[in-house]
Amino acid sequence: MRKIAGILLLCIIFSFSFKDEPACATASLRQKASFPVGTAINTEKLKYEERYWETALAEFNSFTPEKVMKPAFIHPEKDRFDFSETDQLVKFCFENKIRLHGHTLLWHKAEPHWLDDFEGNAEDWEQLMKTHIQTIVSRYKGQVKSWDVVNEAFNDDGSLRKTIWLKNIGPSYIEKAFFYAAEADPEALLFYNDYSLEHLSAKLDAVLDYLNGMRAAGVAVHGLGMQMHVGLYFPPAETINTSAARIAAEGFVVHYSELDVNLEEAPLFSSRKKINILQKDRVKAIVSGFMQLSARQRFGITLWGVSDNDSWLMEESVRSRPLLFDKRYRQKPAYCGFLEAL
Repeated sequence: MRKIAGILLLCIIFSFSFKDEPACATASLRQKASFPVGTAINTEKLKYEERYWETALAEFNSFTPEKVMKPAFIHPEKDRFDFSETDQLVKFCFENKIRLHGHTLLWHKAEPHWLDDFEGNAEDWEQLMKTHIQTIVSRYKGQVKSWDVVNEAFNDDGSLRKTIWLKNIGPSYIEKAFFYAAEADPEALLFYNDYSLEHLSAKLDAVLDYLNGMRAAGVAVHGLGMQMHVGLYFPPAETINTSAARIAAEGFVVHYSELDVNLEEAPLFSSRKKINILQKDRVKAIVSGFMQLSARQRFGITLWGVSDNDSWLMEESVRSRPLLFDKRYRQKPAYCGFLEAL
């Protein structure tokens, strides 16, 4: 009983440290930043949760669809595309002067189940991929002006991930995907998007080698999406900055495309206030590093969610609290850190 009582006392003390902290903003993120500041947008929340859409509209001028443009959602049957949600989102962004970044044309974790039953040779698979990409890109030509064409195609060791496209088309499927996207909309900016590109690693080496090979062959590729799912300490800010600078030096536009700062690394018995300051400092350092890139190569920073309540990481651990707004859509110190870096 004494042990239980002690634990309860610690919880009560800990809860009293969760005091509201004053807001820091005199201007919104979208007003102050010299580059687009975005969020992953959930279309259901956008339609039905007032605090969600109010915050999204007030703070962000770039949206990345969290789900509805992924293959399994937009192409649910071989001969049927479902554009209902994406059409509404395109219209919403146009009416509110928000940039819409397309995400994503190919991703192994969001392929429709009917692909498992598709039979054909390499030419059949390539035609299938071409139809998928060009049907989507052509529909939104001139409206969606940038795309994550391929998502997470490399392993951490730099080898190509064993996806259904690699199996049935071969290593050239990435290059062909970009070629077909550019053919459908020659004016669109085309990105490769992946996690751990913020590390100086074999993965970053392999991605840059592949993309440079594509460019040498005349295939358009304009930028890299560095997802930036990072912790409080790892990777160090210096490593992130060096990685981004290396990408920029190769002539690619840089997008911090899915930023969140996971608090799982925080000392277990630290106060909420101390942890919030650590997160604030981390966000400030990341944004400050991004600001070191030339303006023409800063495509933008996109947070992967509006508030902690919307984050995929909170499904894994309530301690993660990775975004700039808390569950009640109040500014966190991390929000202030972002502003201070601009």
